[in-house]
Amino acid sequence: MQQPRRKKKNRRAPNSLTRIPVRLNVLLGIVILLLVLLGLQLANLQIRRQASFKEEVNSSATNLEKERVQRGRIYDDTGKVIVDNKGTQAITYRKPKSTSEAEMYRVANETGKYLKVDTDQLAPTNYATYYVLDKKRAEKVGRSIKNLATYGTDEWMRQVTKYVMTHEDDFPMTGQQKNNAMLYQKMSGAYALSTVYLKTNDVTDKEIANIGERQSKMPGVKVGIFYTREYPNGDGMSSIIGSVSNSKSGLPESEVNTLLTQGYSRDDSVGTSYLEKYYESALSGSKKIISVGSNDSKQTVVQSGQAGSNLNLTINSKFQEDLQKILEENIPGGLTEGAYAVAINPKTGGLYGMAGVHRDNETGKLTSDALGNINRAQVVGSVVKPAMITTSMMNNVISPQNNAVNDVPIQIAGTAKKSSWFNQDGSVPLTAETALQNSSNSYVMQMMLKMGGLNYYPNMTLGNLDHDVWQKMRNGFARFGLGVKTGIDLPGETTGIKGDTGADHSGNALDEAFGQYDTFTPIQLAQYAATIANGGYRVQPHVVGSISQRQKNSSIDQLQTTIPTKVLGTVGWTSAEREVIWKGMNLVVNGTGPYVTGSNLKSIKPGIYAKTGTAETFTKGQQTYSSTGISFVPNSDVAIAVAIPGISNQAQDGISSEFTKKIWEAYWKDVENSDNK
Repeated sequence: MQQPRRKKKNRRAPNSLTRIPVRLNVLLGIVILLLVLLGLQLANLQIRRQASFKEEVNSSATNLEKERVQRGRIYDDTGKVIVDNKGTQAITYRKPKSTSEAEMYRVANETGKYLKVDTDQLAPTNYATYYVLDKKRAEKVGRSIKNLATYGTDEWMRQVTKYVMTHEDDFPMTGQQKNNAMLYQKMSGAYALSTVYLKTNDVTDKEIANIGERQSKMPGVKVGIFYTREYPNGDGMSSIIGSVSNSKSGLPESEVNTLLTQGYSRDDSVGTSYLEKYYESALSGSKKIISVGSNDSKQTVVQSGQAGSNLNLTINSKFQEDLQKILEENIPGGLTEGAYAVAINPKTGGLYGMAGVHRDNETGKLTSDALGNINRAQVVGSVVKPAMITTSMMNNVISPQNNAVNDVPIQIAGTAKKSSWFNQDGSVPLTAETALQNSSNSYVMQMMLKMGGLNYYPNMTLGNLDHDVWQKMRNGFARFGLGVKTGIDLPGETTGIKGDTGADHSGNALDEAFGQYDTFTPIQLAQYAATIANGGYRVQPHVVGSISQRQKNSSIDQLQTTIPTKVLGTVGWTSAEREVIWKGMNLVVNGTGPYVTGSNLKSIKPGIYAKTGTAETFTKGQQTYSSTGISFVPNSDVAIAVAIPGISNQAQDGISSEFTKKIWEAYWKDVENSDNK
């Protein structure tokens, strides 16, 4: 018999969910307790013990301080000091490792009581920042700003300084306050442990005494030494030496970021032009580096400072002075644009002198312009003929033994006649040597035609002229240094201008042959003269002969580097080809006959070889002339180049010879004793 089912009791199984919240509550309680304890500990570390931890960190941390050193001197080739350093007392500020704006503000105000500085360079940003660092003044500014951020935050500072900058007239400062603001600007611009100059010029004894007595009230402010460049023998070579920045101008704006990465401070002196800039790495020396702990404790010298190295020039300062005077006293008037001259050692490339004068042809004012020798190019005329004739021989259109050509006027169909100065209509037989003696335009134009695959005949055309003749001529000129950079150790050298060589300029190839098309610089003429003089080696010109270093506790300099003679290339001519050029340049001075172009140079002793040149130019729409010349003493150590552009009077187109004679006289007097030659 089936038993009836029993009803199951409604028993609820234990529910784990009802027990989990209890566990969670316990865990949450523990977490909260830990967070509270952590918060208390953080508060203890960040608030109560903050000062002690900062002190501990600073005491163990070190930073590097750099101290300036004297810049290197510059001497001429006789050992005469051309550029030296003059030390004057100055007020400096070394920014502490840990300092606040408020502390610098206080120190600036304290220092300003005893130190007056020029405020012309007070920047608007620093004007505004200094103004609002005073709480009362800041509140005054804040009342004019809507939605002003919380006092003391970065946003608040941005708002109030911007408002003052755009409304400066509404927030004037007294002269004393501007003085203090300028001091604050100098201090705030420094890096930690770097030293900046607060005042370098006209620091009074009273200022020095007051600062010295109160240094405890103005941490970081000290009495120091500031070095400036001085020129004990005058500034006649300043256009070669160049200049350096000073503490007022600071690092050049265009190079400031690069120089900062090289270890310079913003108010360091640095070469900004010419030799001072080109040899900056040698002249600047290396700063003394000191490892500094907190509060100037634990100072350790990491690197001893080394004063800058000295430059020993190849230039003779007395000759340089006389060279400049010759140009200034003999330059013609009219539309003359300048006068330039270079004396070079053909064997080493060292310059004995490089002078120049630029003339304003409206006012007649003369300006020293020695660097015009490397950055002013001009057409130079017949001085290129030795290079042109050499190029003709090396391209096998003539030879040292077979180079006879008749000088005749060159008549190209449809163009004006081109002729030599001494032969307008006839025919004059010439050799390469006598072509140089007489300065024949026709001879070198015929050389160009032969290199271009043509022989001259009257009324010919240039349609079949080989275009490669341009490159042949320019390559030939470049072997001597014409139309290429010489590599001189001065910045800013130019190469000159090369004219168009398109098909419609074929006629200009005739002009190129006698120096009436491309332009060249006087330093290129000097390198050219040196290359001929030394037998065919193109040496790099330089004005620094060696670099030396003054030893500690010694008055004797130790030679560091001698600038070596650097050969940039060779002409590649044979001795017979070279002899043609030397003989022709000798005939320019010592030849006979009615057409000798340089006989007025015969009086120069010892005797020279030379080539003169005249180029037709236009200045302000008027016909003018450039007068040029190169010369050297055979088997000697000197060559000279002269260029006078823009001469108005054709009767003066040979004036370069007059300059040349005076320059040779000065050279023998100042550099060498001619009686021993």
